[in-house]
Amino acid sequence: MDLQRDLWILVFATHPDRAITLFHDQAEILADPTLRQLFLGYDHAHDLDADDPRLDDLARRIAEANRERYGSDERPGLDTGSEIPALIQGRVNASSPAWERLDSLIRAQLNA
Repeated sequence: MDLQRDLWILVFATHPDRAITLFHDQAEILADPTLRQLFLGYDHAHDLDADDPRLDDLARRIAEANRERYGSDERPGLDTGSEIPALIQGRVNASSPAWERLDSLIRAQLNA
């Protein structure tokens, strides 16, 4: 919870024009039972071994849900000229080797 709070503070401080849209998007995700389960699955993956085969399936399901929700476009995010998204993802990934691998798998799925 502390990590998520700190990251939202960073987003609101650096991109106030986009932060509320992103915040509402996450609230909608958490209100949808299927998407909430994926969100919780990502959270639970934190303590898995980076080579755990469950990460492959989770990455596939997250990428599929992302495509269903946003179409072929990636999730609406911060402007591409910003370094903040990479900073945020790097901070998240640094806390768990499994999350780092999961992020790589999701990106590969979305770019396939």
